[in-house]
Amino acid sequence: MYSSIKWDFLDTILAIVLSTLLVILGSIFIETLIELKFPEKVKVNNNVYFSFLISSIIILIIKKFSLPYKNLVTWLFIWVILLIIFINLSVKKNNNIYFYDFSLEIICSSLLTILFLLPAINLSIIKYKTNFNSLGFQKAKIKYFSMGIYYWITCLIIVGLWGWLLEILKLDFLLPPNTAKEVLILAFENIFITIILVSIIVPICEEVFFRGFLIKGLERKFNLKICLLISSGIFSIFHIHIGSLFPTFILGICLGLLYIKSKSIYPSIFIHSVHNFLAVIINKFYL
Repeated sequence: MYSSIKWDFLDTILAIVLSTLLVILGSIFIETLIELKFPEKVKVNNNVYFSFLISSIIILIIKKFSLPYKNLVTWLFIWVILLIIFINLSVKKNNNIYFYDFSLEIICSSLLTILFLLPAINLSIIKYKTNFNSLGFQKAKIKYFSMGIYYWITCLIIVGLWGWLLEILKLDFLLPPNTAKEVLILAFENIFITIILVSIIVPICEEVFFRGFLIKGLERKFNLKICLLISSGIFSIFHIHIGSLFPTFILGICLGLLYIKSKSIYPSIFIHSVHNFLAVIINKFYL
């Protein structure tokens, strides 16, 4: 299916590791900058040694596997500059931090989501000198968008039955968190900001990484069924909360199947965006 794709299983593993390390390092950096700007807002322990350790591991991985680094360093430099600007121009109001009228926490979350994607781009487009078409940005027939809606409804039914079963068994701790509501609260109920993050930035970044990059790389070692299961499993694990594991795994299966069928990332981005958008709307106006 993806015989022209050059990145392989090792590249996918390296991307997962580097993405995880970069997000941890980025989170520490954000926390430290906020502490310097607003010392009463967050109490930060001495993270210098931990940051140095993570940075050293990243450098060792890049050197060990001879990975391209110039573009990555440039992107990270731009990322840091943007972060410094956002935090430096932010002000504290009513125990919350704003960049003008926007929640700094939401801005930082968006930046971390973008940071997560950088290794995948570096180990595909940059390393093998391909373009975004190789990550699934191909034209898709309308029928695949309709197929996506069918898959999505099936996904909702399965997840709904799962939630119903958990309630009967009184296993409430396994129920998924209301992420859309949490983001709305962080955005101070600003639906416009929430939609940009949850329905645009997150779906694009996650679909490019977990479908466009991961499935293609895994297929160099496994058949498509195994690729689908592995990518969906990793997708669910990265959502961290134990209650999110099963629902996000099923959603990952839905989006992965759609991507494999259509050979395009657009239908899966569309369904992912619709899924998150409706979650925001329902939480804003009906819950």
